[in-house]
Amino acid sequence: MAWRLFKGRRPQQCIALALVTSLLASLPTLAAEEIFFRYGSLERSVRLSSVEALVNEGRIEDDLALYLDLVGLSEAETDQLRRNLDRPLPLDGVLLSRFFYTDLGEELLEQVGTIVQTRSRQNGLLALRAALVQAATSPEGLSPLSVLRYLPVDMEINVADALAVANAVDRVIAATTDAIVQLEALSTEQVAQGPPIDYAELADLTAAGPARVMIQRFDLTDSSRDGQASAPRGHRQLYVDVVRPQQWRGQAPVMVFSHGLSSSPEAWHQWASHLASHGIVVVLPQHPGSDAQKVATFQAGLTQDIFEAQEFIDRPLDLTFVLDQLDQLNPSEIGGQLDLAQVGVGGHSLGGYTALAVAGAEINLPYLEQVCGDRFLHLNPSLLLQCQALQQPPQPYDLRDPRVTSVMLFNPVSSSIFGPEGLAAVAIPVMVMAGSHDPATPAVFEQFRTFPWYTSDSRSLALIEGQAHVDLSELDAGLANLLEGLPWLSLAQPEVIDRYLNALSLAFVGRYAGRRPEYSLYLRSGYAQYLSEGQTFGMVMVNAGTDVDRELTQPLGDRLEPVELPNAPIEGWPDD
Repeated sequence: MAWRLFKGRRPQQCIALALVTSLLASLPTLAAEEIFFRYGSLERSVRLSSVEALVNEGRIEDDLALYLDLVGLSEAETDQLRRNLDRPLPLDGVLLSRFFYTDLGEELLEQVGTIVQTRSRQNGLLALRAALVQAATSPEGLSPLSVLRYLPVDMEINVADALAVANAVDRVIAATTDAIVQLEALSTEQVAQGPPIDYAELADLTAAGPARVMIQRFDLTDSSRDGQASAPRGHRQLYVDVVRPQQWRGQAPVMVFSHGLSSSPEAWHQWASHLASHGIVVVLPQHPGSDAQKVATFQAGLTQDIFEAQEFIDRPLDLTFVLDQLDQLNPSEIGGQLDLAQVGVGGHSLGGYTALAVAGAEINLPYLEQVCGDRFLHLNPSLLLQCQALQQPPQPYDLRDPRVTSVMLFNPVSSSIFGPEGLAAVAIPVMVMAGSHDPATPAVFEQFRTFPWYTSDSRSLALIEGQAHVDLSELDAGLANLLEGLPWLSLAQPEVIDRYLNALSLAFVGRYAGRRPEYSLYLRSGYAQYLSEGQTFGMVMVNAGTDVDRELTQPLGDRLEPVELPNAPIEGWPDD
Protein backbone atom coordinates (compact mmCIF):
# COMPACT_ATOMS: atom_id res chain seq x y z
CA MET A 1 0.00 0.00 0.00
CA ALA A 2 1.47 3.36 -0.98
CA TRP A 3 1.09 5.88 1.83
CA ARG A 4 1.34 9.26 0.11
CA LEU A 5 1.81 11.96 2.69
CA PHE A 6 2.91 14.55 0.18
CA LYS A 7 2.13 13.13 -3.27
CA GLY A 8 5.54 13.25 -4.91
CA ARG A 9 7.06 16.04 -2.86
CA ARG A 10 9.85 15.35 -0.40
CA PRO A 11 8.99 16.36 3.21
CA GLN A 12 12.03 18.65 3.32
CA GLN A 13 10.78 20.54 0.27
CA CYS A 14 7.32 21.03 1.75
CA ILE A 15 8.80 22.28 4.99
CA ALA A 16 11.07 24.75 3.26
CA LEU A 17 8.24 26.00 1.08
CA ALA A 18 5.88 26.42 4.02
CA LEU A 19 8.56 28.11 6.08
CA VAL A 20 9.51 30.57 3.35
CA THR A 21 5.86 31.40 2.70
CA SER A 22 5.15 32.06 6.36
CA LEU A 23 8.26 34.16 6.83
CA LEU A 24 7.83 36.29 3.74
CA ALA A 25 4.18 36.79 4.65
CA SER A 26 5.44 38.87 7.57
CA LEU A 27 7.35 41.54 5.66
CA PRO A 28 7.04 45.08 7.02
CA THR A 29 5.71 48.09 5.17
CA LEU A 30 5.17 51.79 5.78
CA ALA A 31 7.81 52.21 8.53
CA ALA A 32 10.24 49.81 6.89
CA GLU A 33 10.99 48.46 3.45
CA GLU A 34 12.86 45.36 4.52
CA ILE A 35 12.44 42.23 6.56
CA PHE A 36 15.40 41.41 8.77
CA PHE A 37 16.83 37.95 9.32
CA ARG A 38 18.93 37.72 12.47
CA TYR A 39 21.56 35.11 13.10
CA GLY A 40 23.48 35.74 16.28
CA SER A 41 25.09 39.16 15.87
CA LEU A 42 24.69 39.07 12.09
CA GLU A 43 21.75 40.41 10.13
CA ARG A 44 20.62 40.16 6.55
CA SER A 45 17.54 41.72 5.02
CA VAL A 46 15.20 41.31 2.07
CA ARG A 47 13.68 44.41 0.55
CA LEU A 48 9.95 44.63 0.03
CA SER A 49 10.61 45.78 -3.52
CA SER A 50 12.43 42.49 -4.16
CA VAL A 51 9.40 40.50 -3.08
CA GLU A 52 7.17 42.65 -5.29
CA ALA A 53 9.54 42.06 -8.19
CA LEU A 54 9.29 38.31 -7.65
CA VAL A 55 5.50 38.36 -7.54
CA ASN A 56 4.90 40.84 -10.36
CA GLU A 57 7.75 40.07 -12.77
CA GLY A 58 9.27 36.79 -11.67
CA ARG A 59 12.60 38.60 -11.17
CA ILE A 60 14.85 37.54 -8.31
CA GLU A 61 16.96 40.34 -6.86
CA ASP A 62 20.29 39.61 -5.19
CA ASP A 63 19.03 40.01 -1.61
CA LEU A 64 16.12 37.60 -2.18
CA ALA A 65 18.37 35.18 -4.07
CA LEU A 66 20.65 34.94 -1.04
CA TYR A 67 17.71 33.96 1.14
CA LEU A 68 16.28 31.46 -1.33
CA ASP A 69 19.69 29.80 -1.65
CA LEU A 70 19.99 29.62 2.12
CA VAL A 71 16.76 27.64 2.52
CA GLY A 72 17.48 25.57 -0.58
CA LEU A 73 14.45 26.22 -2.78
CA SER A 74 14.55 24.85 -6.29
CA GLU A 75 13.46 26.80 -9.35
CA ALA A 76 10.11 25.02 -9.41
CA GLU A 77 9.53 25.68 -5.71
CA THR A 78 10.44 29.33 -6.13
CA ASP A 79 7.88 29.59 -8.92
CA GLN A 80 5.27 27.98 -6.68
CA LEU A 81 6.18 30.41 -3.90
CA ARG A 82 5.66 33.30 -6.32
CA ARG A 83 2.13 32.10 -7.10
CA ASN A 84 1.25 31.44 -3.45
CA LEU A 85 2.37 34.85 -2.21
CA ASP A 86 -0.37 36.61 -4.17
CA ARG A 87 -3.00 33.89 -3.86
CA PRO A 88 -6.07 35.12 -1.92
CA LEU A 89 -7.46 33.00 0.89
CA PRO A 90 -11.29 32.81 0.90
CA LEU A 91 -11.82 33.70 4.56
CA ASP A 92 -14.38 35.97 6.16
CA GLY A 93 -12.41 39.00 7.38
CA VAL A 94 -14.80 39.92 10.19
CA LEU A 95 -14.92 36.35 11.47
CA LEU A 96 -11.13 36.05 11.26
CA SER A 97 -10.77 39.28 13.20
CA ARG A 98 -13.03 38.01 15.97
CA PHE A 99 -11.22 34.68 16.10
CA PHE A 100 -7.82 36.29 16.64
CA TYR A 101 -9.23 38.03 19.72
CA THR A 102 -10.32 34.72 21.28
CA ASP A 103 -8.11 32.78 23.67
CA LEU A 104 -7.46 30.17 20.98
CA GLY A 105 -6.62 32.79 18.36
CA GLU A 106 -4.27 34.70 20.62
CA GLU A 107 -2.47 31.52 21.66
CA LEU A 108 -1.99 30.60 17.99
CA LEU A 109 -0.53 34.00 17.12
CA GLU A 110 1.65 33.99 20.22
CA GLN A 111 3.20 30.73 19.04
CA VAL A 112 3.99 32.26 15.63
CA GLY A 113 5.14 35.48 17.30
CA THR A 114 7.94 33.72 19.12
CA ILE A 115 9.73 33.55 15.77
CA VAL A 116 8.22 36.47 13.86
CA GLN A 117 9.19 39.24 16.30
CA THR A 118 9.34 43.01 16.30
CA ARG A 119 12.69 44.71 15.82
CA SER A 120 12.79 45.26 19.58
CA ARG A 121 12.61 41.46 19.85
CA GLN A 122 9.20 41.35 21.43
CA ASN A 123 6.62 38.70 20.56
CA GLY A 124 5.03 39.62 17.24
CA LEU A 125 1.46 38.74 18.27
CA LEU A 126 0.02 42.27 18.18
CA ALA A 127 1.67 43.26 14.91
CA LEU A 128 0.69 39.99 13.25
CA ARG A 129 -2.90 40.31 14.38
CA ALA A 130 -3.14 43.88 13.12
CA ALA A 131 -1.75 42.92 9.72
CA LEU A 132 -3.90 39.82 9.34
CA VAL A 133 -7.11 41.60 10.32
CA GLN A 134 -6.48 44.58 8.05
CA ALA A 135 -5.49 42.35 5.14
CA ALA A 136 -8.54 40.11 5.58
CA THR A 137 -10.92 43.08 5.62
CA SER A 138 -9.18 44.95 2.79
CA PRO A 139 -10.59 45.11 -0.78
CA GLU A 140 -7.84 42.81 -2.09
CA GLY A 141 -8.53 40.23 0.61
CA LEU A 142 -6.20 38.09 2.66
CA SER A 143 -3.03 36.80 1.01
CA PRO A 144 0.61 36.62 2.12
CA LEU A 145 1.32 39.65 -0.04
CA SER A 146 -1.51 41.71 1.44
CA VAL A 147 -0.42 40.77 4.97
CA LEU A 148 3.06 42.13 4.38
CA ARG A 149 1.58 45.45 3.24
CA TYR A 150 -0.29 45.98 6.50
CA LEU A 151 2.33 45.15 9.13
CA PRO A 152 2.53 48.27 11.32
CA VAL A 153 6.11 47.90 12.60
CA ASP A 154 9.43 46.47 11.58
CA MET A 155 9.71 42.70 12.04
CA GLU A 156 12.58 40.28 12.19
CA ILE A 157 13.06 36.54 11.96
CA ASN A 158 15.55 34.65 14.08
CA VAL A 159 17.00 32.25 11.52
CA ALA A 160 18.22 29.68 14.04
CA ASP A 161 14.79 29.52 15.68
CA ALA A 162 13.01 29.29 12.32
CA LEU A 163 15.24 26.44 11.19
CA ALA A 164 14.78 24.71 14.55
CA VAL A 165 11.05 24.69 13.84
CA ALA A 166 11.63 23.47 10.28
CA ASN A 167 13.85 20.66 11.53
CA ALA A 168 11.27 19.70 14.14
CA VAL A 169 8.54 19.59 11.50
CA ASP A 170 10.85 17.39 9.43
CA ARG A 171 11.27 15.02 12.38
CA VAL A 172 7.52 14.85 12.96
CA ILE A 173 6.86 14.09 9.28
CA ALA A 174 9.53 11.40 9.32
CA ALA A 175 8.09 9.94 12.52
CA THR A 176 4.63 9.89 10.95
CA THR A 177 5.89 8.16 7.82
CA ASP A 178 7.90 5.60 9.80
CA ALA A 179 4.99 4.90 12.17
CA ILE A 180 2.62 4.31 9.25
CA VAL A 181 5.09 1.91 7.65
CA GLN A 182 5.44 0.10 10.97
CA LEU A 183 1.67 -0.02 11.41
CA GLU A 184 1.29 -1.59 8.00
CA ALA A 185 3.98 -4.18 8.80
CA LEU A 186 2.26 -5.08 12.08
CA SER A 187 -1.04 -5.45 10.28
CA THR A 188 0.53 -7.78 7.73
CA GLU A 189 1.96 -9.88 10.56
CA GLN A 190 -1.42 -10.13 12.27
CA VAL A 191 -3.10 -11.16 9.03
CA ALA A 192 -0.53 -13.93 8.57
CA GLN A 193 -0.90 -15.15 12.15
CA GLY A 194 -4.69 -15.45 12.07
CA PRO A 195 -6.85 -18.00 10.27
CA PRO A 196 -7.76 -17.03 6.69
CA ILE A 197 -11.26 -15.59 6.33
CA ASP A 198 -13.12 -15.10 3.08
CA TYR A 199 -14.95 -11.86 3.81
CA ALA A 200 -16.63 -11.97 0.41
CA GLU A 201 -18.70 -14.85 1.79
CA LEU A 202 -19.75 -12.96 4.92
CA ALA A 203 -22.32 -10.19 5.39
CA ASP A 204 -21.33 -6.88 3.81
CA LEU A 205 -21.05 -4.34 6.64
CA THR A 206 -20.65 -1.47 4.19
CA ALA A 207 -24.19 -2.01 2.88
CA ALA A 208 -27.28 -0.61 4.58
CA GLY A 209 -29.19 -2.99 6.79
CA PRO A 210 -32.80 -4.16 6.36
CA ALA A 211 -34.41 -1.87 8.97
CA ARG A 212 -36.11 1.38 8.07
CA VAL A 213 -34.72 4.30 10.05
CA MET A 214 -36.44 7.09 11.93
CA ILE A 215 -35.06 10.10 13.83
CA GLN A 216 -36.67 11.44 16.99
CA ARG A 217 -35.64 14.75 18.50
CA PHE A 218 -36.06 15.54 22.18
CA ASP A 219 -35.55 19.00 23.69
CA LEU A 220 -34.10 18.57 27.16
CA THR A 221 -33.45 20.90 30.10
CA ASP A 222 -30.87 20.20 32.79
CA SER A 223 -31.58 22.23 35.90
CA SER A 224 -28.88 20.55 37.98
CA ARG A 225 -26.24 22.96 36.64
CA ASP A 226 -28.14 26.18 37.27
CA GLY A 227 -25.86 29.12 37.97
CA GLN A 228 -22.75 27.36 36.71
CA ALA A 229 -20.61 28.59 33.82
CA SER A 230 -22.58 26.48 31.35
CA ALA A 231 -25.90 27.99 32.46
CA PRO A 232 -25.21 31.31 34.20
CA ARG A 233 -28.67 32.71 33.50
CA GLY A 234 -30.79 29.58 33.73
CA HIS A 235 -30.99 25.93 32.83
CA ARG A 236 -28.68 24.18 30.38
CA GLN A 237 -30.86 23.43 27.40
CA LEU A 238 -29.90 21.00 24.67
CA TYR A 239 -31.50 18.70 22.16
CA VAL A 240 -30.76 15.09 21.34
CA ASP A 241 -31.45 13.19 18.12
CA VAL A 242 -32.23 9.51 18.55
CA VAL A 243 -31.56 7.66 15.29
CA ARG A 244 -33.18 4.22 15.49
CA PRO A 245 -34.82 1.43 13.55
CA GLN A 246 -38.57 1.86 13.23
CA GLN A 247 -39.21 -1.69 14.36
CA TRP A 248 -37.10 -3.93 16.55
CA ARG A 249 -37.79 -7.07 18.52
CA GLY A 250 -36.58 -6.87 22.08
CA GLN A 251 -34.16 -4.22 23.27
CA ALA A 252 -31.72 -2.56 20.89
CA PRO A 253 -28.06 -1.81 21.67
CA VAL A 254 -27.30 1.87 22.20
CA MET A 255 -24.37 4.02 21.07
CA VAL A 256 -24.12 7.60 22.38
CA PHE A 257 -21.96 9.73 20.07
CA SER A 258 -20.50 13.17 20.86
CA HIS A 259 -19.90 15.63 18.01
CA GLY A 260 -16.72 17.68 17.69
CA LEU A 261 -16.02 21.35 18.28
CA SER A 262 -18.26 23.59 16.12
CA SER A 263 -20.21 20.59 14.80
CA SER A 264 -23.73 19.29 15.46
CA PRO A 265 -25.78 16.09 15.81
CA GLU A 266 -27.06 16.61 12.25
CA ALA A 267 -23.55 16.19 10.86
CA TRP A 268 -23.66 12.55 11.99
CA HIS A 269 -27.16 11.60 10.84
CA GLN A 270 -25.97 9.69 7.77
CA TRP A 271 -23.42 7.66 9.70
CA ALA A 272 -25.90 6.98 12.51
CA SER A 273 -28.55 5.90 10.01
CA HIS A 274 -26.20 3.21 8.71
CA LEU A 275 -25.89 1.72 12.19
CA ALA A 276 -29.61 2.12 12.85
CA SER A 277 -30.45 0.20 9.67
CA HIS A 278 -28.63 -2.72 11.29
CA GLY A 279 -30.62 -2.48 14.52
CA ILE A 280 -28.44 -0.14 16.60
CA VAL A 281 -29.86 2.96 18.26
CA VAL A 282 -27.51 5.95 17.96
CA VAL A 283 -28.01 8.84 20.36
CA LEU A 284 -26.62 12.20 19.17
CA PRO A 285 -26.64 14.92 21.84
CA GLN A 286 -25.98 18.60 21.25
CA HIS A 287 -23.26 20.36 23.28
CA PRO A 288 -24.51 23.97 23.38
CA GLY A 289 -21.23 25.59 24.49
CA SER A 290 -19.11 24.17 21.67
CA ASP A 291 -21.36 23.35 18.75
CA ALA A 292 -22.36 24.88 15.41
CA GLN A 293 -24.90 27.16 17.09
CA LYS A 294 -22.12 28.54 19.28
CA VAL A 295 -20.16 29.38 16.13
CA ALA A 296 -23.25 31.03 14.62
CA THR A 297 -23.62 33.32 17.65
CA PHE A 298 -19.89 34.05 17.45
CA GLN A 299 -20.21 34.98 13.77
CA ALA A 300 -23.11 37.25 14.64
CA GLY A 301 -21.00 39.02 17.26
CA LEU A 302 -23.23 37.84 20.14
CA THR A 303 -20.46 36.02 21.99
CA GLN A 304 -16.73 36.57 22.37
CA ASP A 305 -15.51 33.01 21.93
CA ILE A 306 -16.24 29.83 19.98
CA PHE A 307 -15.40 27.61 22.93
CA GLU A 308 -15.86 27.80 26.68
CA ALA A 309 -13.37 25.99 28.93
CA GLN A 310 -16.27 24.79 31.08
CA GLU A 311 -17.15 22.49 28.17
CA PHE A 312 -14.43 20.10 29.31
CA ILE A 313 -16.71 19.37 32.25
CA ASP A 314 -20.12 20.05 30.74
CA ARG A 315 -19.71 17.81 27.70
CA PRO A 316 -19.26 14.56 29.71
CA LEU A 317 -22.05 15.68 32.04
CA ASP A 318 -24.26 16.11 28.94
CA LEU A 319 -23.80 12.43 28.07
CA THR A 320 -24.69 11.26 31.57
CA PHE A 321 -27.67 13.63 31.67
CA VAL A 322 -28.92 12.38 28.29
CA LEU A 323 -28.65 8.75 29.43
CA ASP A 324 -30.64 9.61 32.56
CA GLN A 325 -33.32 11.33 30.49
CA LEU A 326 -33.54 8.47 27.99
CA ASP A 327 -34.04 6.07 30.88
CA GLN A 328 -37.20 8.03 31.72
CA LEU A 329 -38.31 8.49 28.10
CA ASN A 330 -37.64 4.90 27.03
CA PRO A 331 -40.92 3.30 28.22
CA SER A 332 -43.28 6.00 26.93
CA GLU A 333 -41.57 7.63 23.93
CA ILE A 334 -39.36 4.88 22.49
CA GLY A 335 -41.42 1.81 23.28
CA GLY A 336 -38.94 0.44 25.80
CA GLN A 337 -36.60 -0.29 22.91
CA LEU A 338 -33.36 0.97 24.45
CA ASP A 339 -30.91 -1.23 26.33
CA LEU A 340 -29.40 1.40 28.61
CA ALA A 341 -27.70 -0.89 31.11
CA GLN A 342 -24.58 -1.37 28.95
CA VAL A 343 -24.05 1.32 26.33
CA GLY A 344 -21.27 2.24 23.98
CA VAL A 345 -20.01 5.79 23.66
CA GLY A 346 -18.12 7.43 20.84
CA GLY A 347 -16.99 10.80 19.64
CA HIS A 348 -15.11 12.79 17.03
CA SER A 349 -12.24 15.14 17.94
CA LEU A 350 -13.33 17.03 21.07
CA GLY A 351 -16.17 14.53 21.16
CA GLY A 352 -13.51 11.85 21.50
CA TYR A 353 -12.32 13.58 24.66
CA THR A 354 -15.95 13.66 25.83
CA ALA A 355 -16.45 9.95 25.23
CA LEU A 356 -13.19 9.06 26.99
CA ALA A 357 -14.15 11.11 30.05
CA VAL A 358 -17.36 9.12 30.62
CA ALA A 359 -15.50 5.90 29.72
CA GLY A 360 -13.21 6.37 32.72
CA ALA A 361 -10.29 8.47 31.49
CA GLU A 362 -9.11 10.81 34.24
CA ILE A 363 -8.30 14.47 33.62
CA ASN A 364 -4.68 15.08 34.62
CA LEU A 365 -4.28 18.83 35.05
CA PRO A 366 -0.75 18.64 36.56
CA TYR A 367 0.43 16.73 33.47
CA LEU A 368 -1.37 19.17 31.18
CA GLU A 369 0.16 22.14 32.97
CA GLN A 370 3.60 20.63 32.50
CA VAL A 371 3.01 20.21 28.78
CA CYS A 372 1.41 23.63 28.26
CA GLY A 373 3.46 25.58 30.76
CA ASP A 374 6.85 25.50 29.07
CA ARG A 375 7.58 28.19 26.52
CA PHE A 376 8.65 25.90 23.73
CA LEU A 377 6.80 25.71 20.45
CA HIS A 378 4.47 22.74 20.03
CA LEU A 379 3.70 21.19 16.66
CA ASN A 380 0.49 19.54 17.83
CA PRO A 381 -2.33 21.99 17.00
CA SER A 382 -4.81 20.23 19.30
CA LEU A 383 -2.77 21.48 22.27
CA LEU A 384 -4.20 24.93 21.62
CA LEU A 385 -7.55 23.46 22.64
CA GLN A 386 -6.39 21.08 25.35
CA CYS A 387 -4.46 23.78 27.20
CA GLN A 388 -7.71 25.73 27.62
CA ALA A 389 -8.69 23.16 30.26
CA LEU A 390 -6.18 24.75 32.62
CA GLN A 391 -8.80 27.44 33.22
CA GLN A 392 -10.68 24.84 35.29
CA PRO A 393 -10.06 24.62 39.06
CA PRO A 394 -7.30 22.08 39.87
CA GLN A 395 -9.51 19.54 41.58
CA PRO A 396 -10.28 15.85 40.98
CA TYR A 397 -12.96 15.26 38.34
CA ASP A 398 -14.88 11.99 38.33
CA LEU A 399 -16.87 12.04 35.09
CA ARG A 400 -17.07 8.29 34.51
CA ASP A 401 -20.49 6.76 33.85
CA PRO A 402 -20.72 3.10 34.94
CA ARG A 403 -23.22 2.31 32.18
CA VAL A 404 -20.51 2.79 29.54
CA THR A 405 -18.91 -0.51 28.50
CA SER A 406 -17.04 0.38 25.27
CA VAL A 407 -15.66 3.49 23.58
CA MET A 408 -15.11 4.31 19.90
CA LEU A 409 -12.99 7.31 18.90
CA PHE A 410 -12.61 9.20 15.62
CA ASN A 411 -9.56 11.54 15.51
CA PRO A 412 -9.79 12.05 19.29
CA VAL A 413 -8.28 14.90 21.32
CA SER A 414 -6.75 13.16 24.33
CA SER A 415 -2.96 13.09 24.68
CA SER A 416 -2.20 15.87 27.14
CA ILE A 417 -5.45 16.49 28.97
CA PHE A 418 -5.40 12.88 30.16
CA GLY A 419 -1.77 11.86 29.72
CA PRO A 420 -0.53 8.27 30.18
CA GLU A 421 -1.96 7.90 33.69
CA GLY A 422 -5.35 9.31 32.79
CA LEU A 423 -5.82 7.06 29.75
CA ALA A 424 -4.59 4.02 31.68
CA ALA A 425 -7.85 4.24 33.65
CA VAL A 426 -9.77 3.22 30.51
CA ALA A 427 -10.09 -0.53 30.93
CA ILE A 428 -13.03 -1.18 28.58
CA PRO A 429 -12.83 -2.11 24.86
CA VAL A 430 -11.47 0.77 22.73
CA MET A 431 -11.52 1.44 18.98
CA VAL A 432 -9.34 4.34 17.78
CA MET A 433 -9.56 5.62 14.21
CA ALA A 434 -7.04 8.10 12.79
CA GLY A 435 -6.38 9.87 9.51
CA SER A 436 -3.02 10.06 7.75
CA HIS A 437 -3.64 13.72 6.77
CA ASP A 438 -5.19 15.09 9.96
CA PRO A 439 -3.73 18.56 10.64
CA ALA A 440 -5.82 19.25 13.77
CA THR A 441 -5.22 16.08 15.81
CA PRO A 442 -2.18 14.57 14.07
CA ALA A 443 -2.11 10.79 14.40
CA VAL A 444 1.53 10.76 15.42
CA PHE A 445 0.71 12.91 18.48
CA GLU A 446 -2.86 11.98 19.34
CA GLN A 447 -3.54 8.39 18.22
CA PHE A 448 -0.28 6.50 17.61
CA ARG A 449 1.44 7.74 20.73
CA THR A 450 -1.55 7.25 23.05
CA PHE A 451 -2.69 3.82 21.83
CA PRO A 452 -0.34 1.92 24.21
CA TRP A 453 -1.51 4.02 27.17
CA TYR A 454 -4.90 2.26 27.35
CA THR A 455 -4.93 -0.80 29.62
CA SER A 456 -7.75 -2.70 27.94
CA ASP A 457 -6.78 -5.94 26.23
CA SER A 458 -9.50 -5.25 23.64
CA ARG A 459 -7.96 -2.39 21.68
CA SER A 460 -7.97 -1.69 17.96
CA LEU A 461 -6.24 1.07 15.99
CA ALA A 462 -7.22 1.90 12.42
CA LEU A 463 -5.63 4.42 10.07
CA ILE A 464 -7.41 5.71 6.97
CA GLU A 465 -5.13 6.95 4.21
CA GLY A 466 -5.98 10.39 2.89
CA GLN A 467 -8.38 11.22 5.71
CA ALA A 468 -8.21 14.75 7.10
CA HIS A 469 -9.83 15.92 10.31
CA VAL A 470 -13.12 16.97 8.73
CA ASP A 471 -15.15 16.22 5.63
CA LEU A 472 -14.17 18.88 3.08
CA SER A 473 -17.67 18.78 1.66
CA GLU A 474 -18.88 20.37 4.91
CA LEU A 475 -16.49 23.32 4.63
CA ASP A 476 -17.08 26.65 2.95
CA ALA A 477 -16.83 26.05 -0.80
CA GLY A 478 -13.97 28.50 -1.29
CA LEU A 479 -11.87 27.03 1.50
CA ALA A 480 -12.58 23.47 0.35
CA ASN A 481 -11.53 24.32 -3.21
CA LEU A 482 -8.35 25.92 -1.90
CA LEU A 483 -7.38 22.81 0.07
CA GLU A 484 -8.25 20.47 -2.77
CA GLY A 485 -6.15 22.58 -5.13
CA LEU A 486 -2.93 22.23 -3.16
CA PRO A 487 -0.63 20.20 -5.42
CA TRP A 488 1.02 18.23 -2.60
CA LEU A 489 -2.17 17.42 -0.69
CA SER A 490 -3.97 14.25 -1.73
CA LEU A 491 -7.19 13.44 0.15
CA ALA A 492 -9.65 10.58 -0.04
CA GLN A 493 -13.20 11.27 -1.20
CA PRO A 494 -15.82 11.45 1.59
CA GLU A 495 -17.66 8.39 0.31
CA VAL A 496 -14.48 6.29 0.62
CA ILE A 497 -13.96 7.42 4.21
CA ASP A 498 -17.64 6.85 5.01
CA ARG A 499 -17.37 3.29 3.74
CA TYR A 500 -14.54 2.52 6.15
CA LEU A 501 -16.16 4.28 9.10
CA ASN A 502 -19.52 2.60 8.51
CA ALA A 503 -18.05 -0.88 8.38
CA LEU A 504 -15.69 -0.68 11.35
CA SER A 505 -18.21 1.21 13.49
CA LEU A 506 -20.86 -1.41 12.86
CA ALA A 507 -18.41 -4.19 13.70
CA PHE A 508 -17.22 -2.58 16.95
CA VAL A 509 -20.62 -1.39 18.20
CA GLY A 510 -22.27 -4.66 17.18
CA ARG A 511 -19.63 -6.68 19.02
CA TYR A 512 -19.55 -4.75 22.29
CA ALA A 513 -22.71 -2.65 22.71
CA GLY A 514 -24.71 -5.31 20.86
CA ARG A 515 -22.84 -8.16 22.59
CA ARG A 516 -22.80 -10.22 19.39
CA PRO A 517 -19.54 -12.26 19.21
CA GLU A 518 -19.90 -12.94 15.47
CA TYR A 519 -18.84 -9.34 14.78
CA SER A 520 -15.37 -10.17 16.14
CA LEU A 521 -14.47 -11.59 12.73
CA TYR A 522 -14.60 -8.05 11.33
CA LEU A 523 -12.33 -6.63 14.02
CA ARG A 524 -9.25 -8.26 12.54
CA SER A 525 -6.49 -6.80 10.42
CA GLY A 526 -7.60 -8.93 7.50
CA TYR A 527 -10.94 -7.14 7.27
CA ALA A 528 -9.28 -3.74 6.83
CA GLN A 529 -7.07 -5.32 4.19
CA TYR A 530 -10.15 -6.73 2.46
CA LEU A 531 -11.95 -3.37 2.47
CA SER A 532 -8.86 -1.72 0.98
CA GLU A 533 -8.60 -4.02 -2.02
CA GLY A 534 -8.74 -2.02 -5.25
CA GLN A 535 -8.93 1.30 -3.39
CA THR A 536 -6.62 4.21 -4.13
CA PHE A 537 -6.82 5.18 -0.46
CA GLY A 538 -6.60 2.21 1.85
CA MET A 539 -7.04 1.44 5.50
CA VAL A 540 -4.85 -0.51 7.89
CA MET A 541 -5.81 -1.86 11.33
CA VAL A 542 -4.04 -3.62 14.20
CA ASN A 543 -5.21 -5.06 17.50
CA ALA A 544 -3.54 -4.66 20.87
CA GLY A 545 -0.51 -6.63 21.92
CA THR A 546 2.89 -6.14 23.52
CA ASP A 547 4.58 -6.21 20.15
CA VAL A 548 2.17 -3.60 18.75
CA ASP A 549 2.68 -1.24 21.68
CA ARG A 550 6.44 -1.55 21.41
CA GLU A 551 6.85 -1.52 17.65
CA LEU A 552 4.32 1.24 17.01
CA THR A 553 5.92 3.72 19.41
CA GLN A 554 9.52 2.88 18.54
CA PRO A 555 9.61 5.08 15.40
CA LEU A 556 8.39 8.05 17.45
CA GLY A 557 11.31 8.14 19.88
CA ASP A 558 12.12 11.69 20.92
CA ARG A 559 11.01 13.17 17.61
CA LEU A 560 7.76 14.51 19.10
CA GLU A 561 9.40 16.71 21.71
CA PRO A 562 8.41 20.40 21.73
CA VAL A 563 10.68 22.72 19.78
CA GLU A 564 13.34 24.47 21.81
CA LEU A 565 14.40 27.75 20.23
CA PRO A 566 18.17 27.63 20.69
CA ASN A 567 19.46 30.63 18.74
CA ALA A 568 22.22 28.24 17.80
CA PRO A 569 24.69 28.63 14.90
CA ILE A 570 23.86 27.05 11.56
CA GLU A 571 26.12 26.02 8.76
CA GLY A 572 26.12 27.99 5.55
CA TRP A 573 25.37 31.47 6.93
CA PRO A 574 27.48 34.09 5.14
CA ASP A 575 30.27 35.64 7.19
CA ASP A 576 30.51 38.87 5.23
